[in-house]
Amino acid sequence: MKRHIVGIALLVFVVATTGCNTMGRQPRLNDAKITPATLKPGESAIITVKVVDKYKIISRVVAVVKEDQRIKFKLRDDGNPPDEKALDGVWTLRADVPFNAPPGQFTLEIGAYNSKNEPIQVKTGKGETGPLSATCIWSVEYPPEGQAPAAAAAPAEAKPKN
Repeated sequence: MKRHIVGIALLVFVVATTGCNTMGRQPRLNDAKITPATLKPGESAIITVKVVDKYKIISRVVAVVKEDQRIKFKLRDDGNPPDEKALDGVWTLRADVPFNAPPGQFTLEIGAYNSKNEPIQVKTGKGETGPLSATCIWSVEYPPEGQAPAAAAAPAEAKPKN
């Protein structure tokens, strides 16, 4: 009986001093960004997100333009440019702004998927679960009147999937 009480007391002490933190075991998407964040039609940007995935459950990372969800980009961590190093947890993609892109501010929603193509679900701070995601804001501006748009971009590495 004393051993049982000592064990419970030890468990209470450990939880009290270190906390019960299951959030640290979840995968995370950190530092999502698009560079540069302000673009003109014909220009290119680099989309990056740092993936923290201790248990290697993320097999795919996809960015979707919130305002037109038909526009999707599959990010890569394979070491092929613009990705600097394979399997370093930094997923990257170069995207070209079409010449007919409307001006305005847009939101890029980045999500993570498992090998079954299912969105990764994580616990939120409110005790609920939801899809693992990150967002970044970017905008498209037209060049000043009388100035030509950016030179024709090289063939895009990633074309939107319709």
